[in-house]
Amino acid sequence: MTNRSRQKFLTSHLTLWCLLLSIHATGQPYGSREALVLVEPIVYANEETRLEAVGTAEARRSVTLYAAVAERVAAVNFKSGDYVTQGAILVQLDDRRQQVALKQAQLNLQDTERTLERVRKNFEQGAVPQSDLDRAKLARDLALVDLNQAQIEVEDRQIIAPFSGYLGLSDIEPGDRINSQTAIATLDDRETLIIDLKVPEAAVSLLATDATLTVQPWRYSGDPVTATVVEKDSRIDPQTRLFRVRAELDNRRDDFLPGTSFRTIIQSVGEEFIAIPEAALSWGPNAPYIWLARDRVARRVPVQIEQRQRGRVLVSGDILFNDLLITEGIQNIREEQALKFKDLPPPGMEAAE
Repeated sequence: MTNRSRQKFLTSHLTLWCLLLSIHATGQPYGSREALVLVEPIVYANEETRLEAVGTAEARRSVTLYAAVAERVAAVNFKSGDYVTQGAILVQLDDRRQQVALKQAQLNLQDTERTLERVRKNFEQGAVPQSDLDRAKLARDLALVDLNQAQIEVEDRQIIAPFSGYLGLSDIEPGDRINSQTAIATLDDRETLIIDLKVPEAAVSLLATDATLTVQPWRYSGDPVTATVVEKDSRIDPQTRLFRVRAELDNRRDDFLPGTSFRTIIQSVGEEFIAIPEAALSWGPNAPYIWLARDRVARRVPVQIEQRQRGRVLVSGDILFNDLLITEGIQNIREEQALKFKDLPPPGMEAAE
């Protein structure tokens, strides 16, 4: 045999031997080798339902002030933006004639009261008939009516704050002549804001429970604040399929103004499920599944997806409380394969071995 023939013979036998070794190694049971995996304990989280809507804030009480009569403005006792208390005189109209009429009515009432007292004494002594006493009482009562009318005429020349709040812009100046159609200013009680919003039909059931309603104005980059639902409509709009709701927002710090547009978030916490990282979920031909470590052995468990949340998935299935979820290395494991953990298992796992 030549050297070239001997070299070909050795090369072919060596290749055959390597092929047999490869076939032998491949044919070994896969589960006999430990797979290196990363595990974590089973954790639970609640299902969350979240809806968003846009609402506009209104002051709890808001009015536009008008004069009751047409008259010249004598004094303006406020500046735009002022906070005023209930009962404060904001604008005084010219009331000189009314003050004179009021004084006259007061004097007339005093005179009729003196006359009534004198007639009553004479009647008790039998000096005058009952009709004189009745006429004196009538005169006194009519004088009292005139006094009340005069007081009303004086009060009509005063624009008074009906409640405490903040005044808006005003163009009224002393000397202006106004009438009952002239707007004096707006007055807002904004310690509490009412957010009027229309929510989707799906939110009706959420608002019937202990749902959390948070709001955040579009212009405001801080944390959302909590609002309380105080009123709900009695029906759903059949055209838009929207449901009208009013929520109350504490605004004692005066952070927000009436008319502010709010992004409203309605949240409800539901049933509790097992929460797993998205990377731990695998897909089979029929259903999704996860890998669990039970007694350091891999178990493939089918699951049902209940809800997807940010970075995790809520699932349900045949999962035990003391199971360990395999989060890394799931590509290289098979059913009932022995496992080796990258990190130490939680306390109690060693005792279970």
